[in-house]
Amino acid sequence: MDAGEWIALGAGAVATVAAIISLSQAKSSRVAADHAKRQAVAADAQVDLARQQLAQAEQAQREQNEPYVIVDIQPDGPGSDVLVLVVENIGPTLARNVHITASPPLVSGWGDPQTQSLQRSLGRTIPMLPPGRRLKFLFDNHHRFSSSLPLAYDFTVKAEGPYGPMEDLEYTVDFGTWEESLMGERPTKKLEEKVGEVGASLKKLADHYGKANAAAMRSETERVIAQVMRQTQQDDSSDGIGS
Repeated sequence: MDAGEWIALGAGAVATVAAIISLSQAKSSRVAADHAKRQAVAADAQVDLARQQLAQAEQAQREQNEPYVIVDIQPDGPGSDVLVLVVENIGPTLARNVHITASPPLVSGWGDPQTQSLQRSLGRTIPMLPPGRRLKFLFDNHHRFSSSLPLAYDFTVKAEGPYGPMEDLEYTVDFGTWEESLMGERPTKKLEEKVGEVGASLKKLADHYGKANAAAMRSETERVIAQVMRQTQQDDSSDGIGS
């Protein structure tokens, strides 16, 4: 081959090597780009996870510092047959602008005046309800359970906390279970029953003892009577001698 052919051959070899190097570099760049892309995706996922965890922590912190207003219907106390409607803030902070609605509308078995008073009291917006504050409203008595009036209500509570308006709270209060409870029973009733049982047992024991020891008890009674009579006779004799 002449010089031109050798030059052409060398140029071809150089071009081939250059092409191989370029392909290798392109592949390396592509691998590096894919790796960088995967790292970026992983970093984005970590950022999203961190944001979610932060949001959950903030939500938990917020819920821990918010008021919690509950509504319930229960007996007024041990031994009472009066039912009261209770509104209470069991949360750690002040509740503001508390508004409560009931479905169906509240009805008292004591008639329209009490029903209107109850609806009027519950229909007011409570300006503030401090932690632990408990409000009681007369509602009904044990005759409720033998009437056709509702024994369950759905309550919705709207309120504001330290972070502004809170999510509405909804409760279903079913107070029909109080019918089978100890409602209206005297607090000392069971104690009285136990004392009565003890008294009956003591009477039986005394009766058995009397029957088992009747002869001895009769003999002792006769001895005491005889002794009293002798003492009386001695006293009479002494009085006669002295005169």
